[in-house]
Amino acid sequence: YRVDDSVEQHEGWGMGSYCYYNVDPTIIQEHGFKAPVKPGVKFHSLIVVSLGGNGQYEHVINDVGSPTSGTETVPSQVVNFP
Repeated sequence: YRVDDSVEQHEGWGMGSYCYYNVDPTIIQEHGFKAPVKPGVKFHSLIVVSLGGNGQYEHVINDVGSPTSGTETVPSQVVNFP
């Protein structure tokens, strides 16, 4: 999910993104969400999930949030951004 750098107002609540790269489970995705850091751009209760450990996320949004890892379904959450 990407919010363009030109956006001044955006607010997201309870959003999630998942990956399932069963053909190549070594794929590592940088993040599930990307947004400019501006006063009018806010997120609440974000989650990314690696289903069955098939692929991974490095972060939840931009460079914030723990990576998903392992061979199980592993979520990573960010309560508020920024």
